[in-house]
Order: sequence, then structure tokens, then C-alpha cells
Amino acid sequence: MAELPVGTVTFFFTDIERSTDLSRRLGPAFGDVRAVHRRLVREAVAAHRGHEIDTQGDALFAAFDRASDAVAAAVAAQRALADAEWPDDGRVAVRIGIHTAEPYLHDEGYFGVGVSRAARICAAAHGGQILLSNATAGVVEDLDLPGVRMRELGEYRLKDIPQPQRLVQVDVEGFQTDFGKLRASGVAGAVATLLMTDLVGWADVMRTLGDDAAAVAATAYHSLVIDIVEANGGRGVEMAADNVLALFPSAKDAVVAAVAVRDAIRDRDWIAADERPPLRAAVHTGRIADPDRRQLGTPALRVSRLCAAADPSQVLVSHATQAMLEGEPLERIALRYVGDRLIGADDRPVPLFEAVAATERPGASRGCRASS
Repeated sequence: MAELPVGTVTFFFTDIERSTDLSRRLGPAFGDVRAVHRRLVREAVAAHRGHEIDTQGDALFAAFDRASDAVAAAVAAQRALADAEWPDDGRVAVRIGIHTAEPYLHDEGYFGVGVSRAARICAAAHGGQILLSNATAGVVEDLDLPGVRMRELGEYRLKDIPQPQRLVQVDVEGFQTDFGKLRASGVAGAVATLLMTDLVGWADVMRTLGDDAAAVAATAYHSLVIDIVEANGGRGVEMAADNVLALFPSAKDAVVAAVAVRDAIRDRDWIAADERPPLRAAVHTGRIADPDRRQLGTPALRVSRLCAAADPSQVLVSHATQAMLEGEPLERIALRYVGDRLIGADDRPVPLFEAVAATERPGASRGCRASS
């Protein structure tokens, strides 16, 4: 073991997503899948000066002297895996987790919480995703890695790791960057962003359709919203009648999802066109009390009041969320100031913004009614 890195070491874990299902479906051919996975990842690790430590089942564990080499190896591995030929003409999705630590090195290999943390980060990822710990991201964030950028996902609790972990996604140019919510829990007390949606005039739609047909339409509406929420990295927290409340680690993703939901409700056939109500939505960022127990604290009250103040087809954004996004490009979306307004029981007006198409002129906006 003398040749293995010592001191500060970056650990690298991979495994195959849904390996049990693949094994059941492919039978003996799954052995070929596992062999291709190991070969391509081994080649990427070796090409970037890594050291293979162990393999178990469909997982591979490696160590690197340099965090930048580990990230480069992960990117190279995902590129090679994407180009590989797989049995049954299917794509095999591999997740990768990376963490930098100062482990202990014994005759039988590395040990310490750093190894466990890297494995848990890998387990929290989706197939095709590369996740870094905050420690690794801090080392590589200022390096010039062509076609690669880092995106913070927020703090999460990982299995058997007592302290919350701030996780960072590696976005690779030309590859999928939008994944569902991580396989980990959000952290109580962390700052997160809430999205609330509401169908304007839903009571009239219910009277027209009747209870049974309205229930079918509401189910379709909920599914449509949650699909878009999860595609943008959020998760549904609460659904009741014509309201959906969702939680996002990223303020940017919440705004993008809000606009996408508004447009989908308008354009998709989830209900007959002549019965389709407009949607209004609101986005607000704050400190969440306990997301796992759905104890969201005052930010939930704030976003509900903000949603009630929105006009039909309007996406209102709080000043707190706008401040989080200051200087960050939103791609085809702009935040337009709509004035200082009273919201709910506030005793003073607060700045409000609406999410609009980036091509719209940034001049005077349409009104936003106040809620008393």
C-alpha cells in the first residue's frame, strides 16, 4: 500500500443506478454491463493518476492525490460511459461521488469517516450525476476545467453522517444537468426556496365539472406540477385542492420551475381547454425550520400570501429570492420590479418582482394587487 496517496486524499466512488433491476432484467448479460463499467472507469482513473482501491458488486472505489484529477477522471468516465454500447440497446447510468479528506492508511487500506462520506455522497446521486463534497469543491472551484462548472445544491443529511453536508454538482457541457431531488434529506434550519402554485377560479371549475371530474383534473394538475418541480431539482411538500407547495435547494431552479409550470398549465392538455384556469405562482427564499417533517416556518406563510397577491398567469418573486439571484443569469427569464406592495399582514410595503420572458421590455410592469 506504500504507493497510495497519504495526507490529503480525494476519494472517488462509482456505482450503477438501479443495478438490481438491471440484473433482474438482463440476467447473465448484467455481468457484461458490470465489466464494461469497471473497464471504462478504471481507464479514466488510471489516465488521471488515480489509484483503484477496491471493487464490490457494481461499485468501484479509487483515491487521488489531487482533487482536480478526481474530478477530471469523473468527467472522462461519464463521457466514456455515455458513448459505450450496452446490452438491450439501453443506457446504463452511473453515479459518482467525490470527497476530499485526511484519512488514515492501514495495511488493509484507508479508513475513517472521509471514506464513508464519499460513499454516501455517491449513494445520494442519480445516474449520470457527479456530486462533490464542499471540501472537494473548495479545492477545484478556481481551477480551469474546460467545459465544466460547479453548481451548489445546498445542505443535506447523508446516512450515518451526523453533520449536514453541502453538496455541489459538476455540470458537464453537453451532458444532462437537471436531475431529480437527491437521495438525501434537506437540512433543518437551512436556507431554501419555496414555490407555491394556485389555480385562479378553481371553485368555478369544480362547480362546472362536478366532484368526480374535478378530482381527476386536480390529480392531473398535481402530477404535471410535481413532474416539473422534480425535473428542476425540487420536491413536492404539500398538495391540497388547487395548491401545490414545493421546496428547492436552489433559488434559480425554483424560479425556472415556476415559469415552466405556469406555461405548462396554460399549454398542455391536462384538462379541457375551455375549462382550463390560469395559474398564479409565487417564489420566496427563507430559513426552513424542518423540511423533513414539513415544518417550514414563516417562509411558507410568506409564500402563500405572495401567491394570493399574484395576478392570473403571474409569477411573483420575493425580494429575498431576487437578492439570492443578483448577478446570476436565468436564461430566457428576467426578474422585473413591480413596485413596493403590502402583502398580507405586513405593516409596510415590500419590494416585489415578477418572472417574465427575458425578451420583454424592462419598463413599467402590469399591476400586482395587494392582499389585505
